[in-house]
Amino acid sequence: MENVKNQSSLVSALNDLLKINNDRVQGYQKAMELTSDAELKTLFQQLAFDSSNNINELSDQIFKINGRPQESVSMSGKFYRTWMDVKAAFTGNDKHSLLADCEYGEDMALDAYKKVESDEDLDIDHITNTILVNQKQRVEQGHDTIKRLRDLSK
Repeated sequence: MENVKNQSSLVSALNDLLKINNDRVQGYQKAMELTSDAELKTLFQQLAFDSSNNINELSDQIFKINGRPQESVSMSGKFYRTWMDVKAAFTGNDKHSLLADCEYGEDMALDAYKKVESDEDLDIDHITNTILVNQKQRVEQGHDTIKRLRDLSK
C-alpha cells in the first residue's frame, strides 16, 4: 500500500512539472506574439522547444510508473498570460517589460523544480532524478539568459 502512495505522490509531482512546462510553452508562444524583435522570437522559440522536450520526458516517466500525464496548464499560468496581454496593451510591448514578465515565469518554473527536488517524501529513481536534474539545469539557463537580457534592456 505504501508503494502505491509513493507512486501516486511521484505521479502528482511529475504532473505538476508537466503543467509548469505547458505554461512555459504557452507563455513563450504568447511572448513571441508580443514582440517584433527577431532575436527574442528565436530565444522564446528555443525555450518553448526546451519545455516541449521536458513535457515529452516527463510524460514518458509518468507512463513508466503507470501514471497518466495531465495535458493541462495551471490556473496561475492562464492568469499570467492574460496579465501579459493586458500589460502589453499599456506598455506598448517594450522589451524590458516583456523580459521581466518572462523572468517571472521562469522563477515560477524554477520554484516548481526546487519544490520537487526538496521533497524528501518522494521516492525518485535514478533515471527520473537524472531527467529532473537536467531539466532544472535547462530551466536555470533559460532563466539566467532572460534575466541577463532584461538587465541589458534597461
